[in-house]
Amino acid sequence: MPNENSFLLQIKDLHTYFFTEKDVVKAVDGVDLELKKGDTLGLVGESGCGKSVTALSITQLIPSPPGRIVKGNIYFDGLDLLKFSESKMRKVRGAYISMIFQEPMTSLNPVFSIGDQIGQVLRLHEGLSRKEARDRSVDLLKMVNIPSPERRVKEYPHQMSGGMRQRAMIAMALACSPKLMIADEPTTALDVTIQVQILELINRLKQEKGMSLILITHDLGVIAETAKHVAVMYTGRIVEYTDVLSLFADPKHPYTKGLLNSIPRLEEAALKKERLEAIPGMVPNLMNLPRGCKFCERCKYAFEKCADKEPELKEVSPGHRVRCWLCE
Repeated sequence: MPNENSFLLQIKDLHTYFFTEKDVVKAVDGVDLELKKGDTLGLVGESGCGKSVTALSITQLIPSPPGRIVKGNIYFDGLDLLKFSESKMRKVRGAYISMIFQEPMTSLNPVFSIGDQIGQVLRLHEGLSRKEARDRSVDLLKMVNIPSPERRVKEYPHQMSGGMRQRAMIAMALACSPKLMIADEPTTALDVTIQVQILELINRLKQEKGMSLILITHDLGVIAETAKHVAVMYTGRIVEYTDVLSLFADPKHPYTKGLLNSIPRLEEAALKKERLEAIPGMVPNLMNLPRGCKFCERCKYAFEKCADKEPELKEVSPGHRVRCWLCE
């Protein structure tokens, strides 16, 4: 077992709920995760499985009301972030933990220039003057391969393409050289060639800066290329956790197998002319979850015990944890 000091981030028994008029939505329900210094953790699963809420819980950006972290611990560099006041968390966000959000057009402020928005981070956390912050913003745009950064720094988000806006978001996230960067679907709404460029850029900058990275995505192909460890989420729970090689070579949970089988393989499709295999059904309503295993209604291997009692996340081999009765 690695020494706890080697971990930059440890999440223990995290519960984040949303209290609505109808019922309580258990968006994150007992999540345990760890991330070693300098490593990349992939967080995968279908939409609505709790990936983004887990990330927002780390930075305490859960909208309240109706959301609230009701239980758990989030240790960052040995300190429990959930014990921090809001003013103390403001000093952590951007400086030590930064986040790249899904859609840069809605994350960037349309009435401020790109340079002003990056510069605000530098002025707030590093106390730079307006001119110093503007000069650093130009350097950051250059680092993320935006052409003519001296001109682009004066432009507004609507004057940039989707790929450039995403690069500007990465520049903002890197402004204060954080220890941890969280990338929440960083390639959403970008075309394939730009997606590759953005992922290569994130990976290169992570290596150069020595950061740790949490990469949230539904694309296991992206995880295969970038992550060291993977946590598969379903209905607010981790259902499988292991290293990338083990996940692709020997997936244990039926949900993980379903995700892997739904990846298009052009060579096989051309030879067999078969339809792409899909996971049947939909993610259940978080206000009306099954009593036992939350995946049992979609699982072709389910048996009586699955519907009656929920399995725990157990280690089935060194470093490989699974939440499934088939692995008992």
